[in-house]
Amino acid sequence: MALPGTTDGVSMRVGSTFTSHLMSPIITLHVGQEQVQFHVHEDTICTLPFFRAALQGQFREASEKAIKMPDDDPSGVSAMIQFLYMGNYTYAYDPTSVEPPQGSETPAVDLAEGRYHLGVYVVASKYDCSKLSEMAVANFKSVANEIDTINTLRLWKAAYAEDLHLPRSRQEFAESCCGEGIASWVTGLFEEHCEELDETIVDCPQLASDLLRIATIGK
Repeated sequence: MALPGTTDGVSMRVGSTFTSHLMSPIITLHVGQEQVQFHVHEDTICTLPFFRAALQGQFREASEKAIKMPDDDPSGVSAMIQFLYMGNYTYAYDPTSVEPPQGSETPAVDLAEGRYHLGVYVVASKYDCSKLSEMAVANFKSVANEIDTINTLRLWKAAYAEDLHLPRSRQEFAESCCGEGIASWVTGLFEEHCEELDETIVDCPQLASDLLRIATIGK
């Protein structure tokens, strides 16, 4: 039986590729300072350039079938592996991962999810997994659009620290994310949170500049 949307020939090629991946050697990834171990098929992880170079060249990793990744976040790497196998990734809420600021109206689960997608973006960008990067950005924006104004700003501050910026025009943001909502969100920031915006100018001047540009275009 062919896979949905494929001819029999295409289905056979997809199945053959998947089977060959499962028959390839197992690679152990040692991730983070805790050295969390992940086991992944070599042909699967080698679809990414960094791992292909490390495992198919003359490096020690190729003979040991293991790679140390001490600077990476285990949850982000886990999402990347899931994406390589399934074409998607899922988020599971960890109640210890984020504590909402005092007086916040935003549930901790939403803040935690926003941070999680940002972590996935960081790992995906580092290892040139472009489709996962795009998916993580979309998921991050989806969360940011649903939480209260001030915590959206705080999430974007964290995002800018990791080089994930708001699109440079209101039109781009509208097409990729939340439509007219971006203008009203920025307006709300200027009307209700001047003090924190003043801090943003110092702490994250690029974000402050982008917000001002969006507010100006939105008028």
